[in-house]
Amino acid sequence: MSSTEFWLTPLILLPGVALLIVSTSARFGQIHTEFHHLLDHPDAHAQILSRNLQHRSRLFRDALASLYVSVGLFSLGSLLGGVVNLWRPQSLWFVGGLTIIGIACVVFASLQLFRESLLSLNVIDEHFERVERDCGQD
Repeated sequence: MSSTEFWLTPLILLPGVALLIVSTSARFGQIHTEFHHLLDHPDAHAQILSRNLQHRSRLFRDALASLYVSVGLFSLGSLLGGVVNLWRPQSLWFVGGLTIIGIACVVFASLQLFRESLLSLNVIDEHFERVERDCGQD
């Protein structure tokens, strides 16, 4: 791999991370809508649902923060890689290190999003049980 390809590699990863950021931000925004719904229509299960929403919010926050850090690391790695390539091509290990850390941030964000999706399923199950129980009383 040539030195130019090496420092361009982090930039190639950015569009994928950007898609994760867009989808995660949209899902995070949905939590705000769900909270507003709970505030406007309180019921006996609002406390349980709000606790789950709060937990999901924290997972989303962690994932988004990690994704933002990875974008910064990939960008910094490419920037420094380009500069280093001009003066000291043998120092490309630094770019590789930043790229590896950026990838680790993406992996962490993916784990947080996976945990959030499991929690989201719990919320859906609770909603389903509530609907079943409420419909069974009629």
